[in-house]
Amino acid sequence: MRKKHISWKNNLWGWFFIAPACMGLTIYIVLPMVYSLAMSFCSWDIISAPQFVGLDNYKRLFTTDPHYLNSCFVTLKYTLLFVPAMLILTFLLALLLNFRPLKWKSLWRVCIYIPSIVPIMASAALWTFIYDPTNGLLNNLLAPLGIHKEWIFDKNMVLQCIAVMGIWSAGNTVMINLSGFGNIPEELYESVEIDGGSSFAKLIFVTLPMMSPLIFYNLVMALIASLQTFTQGYVMTNGGPESASNFYMLYLYDNAFNFNRMGLACAQSWILFLVIALITVLLFRTSGWVYYGGDTE
Repeated sequence: MRKKHISWKNNLWGWFFIAPACMGLTIYIVLPMVYSLAMSFCSWDIISAPQFVGLDNYKRLFTTDPHYLNSCFVTLKYTLLFVPAMLILTFLLALLLNFRPLKWKSLWRVCIYIPSIVPIMASAALWTFIYDPTNGLLNNLLAPLGIHKEWIFDKNMVLQCIAVMGIWSAGNTVMINLSGFGNIPEELYESVEIDGGSSFAKLIFVTLPMMSPLIFYNLVMALIASLQTFTQGYVMTNGGPESASNFYMLYLYDNAFNFNRMGLACAQSWILFLVIALITVLLFRTSGWVYYGGDTE
């Protein structure tokens, strides 16, 4: 009986200490999600009372709203451009920073990591200045070569320019990869050397398999982040030129706060939530290429 009393008392104290976190999760996450789900079935301009319209918001998005389909295409195109480039470049950069003969490693790591802690609004403002076609830093540097581009004001280049900014601020991903390199046992590399393997063999048969959990993690996080891209399009281009950077989240914001179509925006948010959930499940279902230290296969 005494053990049961102690166990009950410990459980009570446990619930007491996690109650603030549970309340915050319920008030700021769960309830708004439930409310937005309900509003996605309503026509609501924020001012007047919501009117139930069933699935009309979802039908409207896919049938009579070309701007929505454009925002889907823009976001998909940006994701396919940014995610592979970011994963490859951050991996290669971390590999270079892990190279033993490299001098001033600590300084290079600090320089690469600093952009990732710069607020996204400040980064967007900085890169807007860099890409400015009139007095921008990039065109001024390229002027002696006779090169002058419109950069983010060119509909064919805007997504590439924003992707470059995203890769510039991916220092945290580089640090994650560096931590993974530090956990690879040297004995594995020595075994490859004994068997006469080259540096390329070490990369293919040791580095990549041992780094696969971190690569998978970075892939999942990068996909989720790219599908929710907003600030770059809002601050740098406002969706232009010619809606070439009108990202999904930017158009959702416009529907909610500029066009007062909150019900439509809620429907958009739930579609994005389901898409991200589906992609995440598919990634985990197809993660057989990921090697974990405890695998016996």
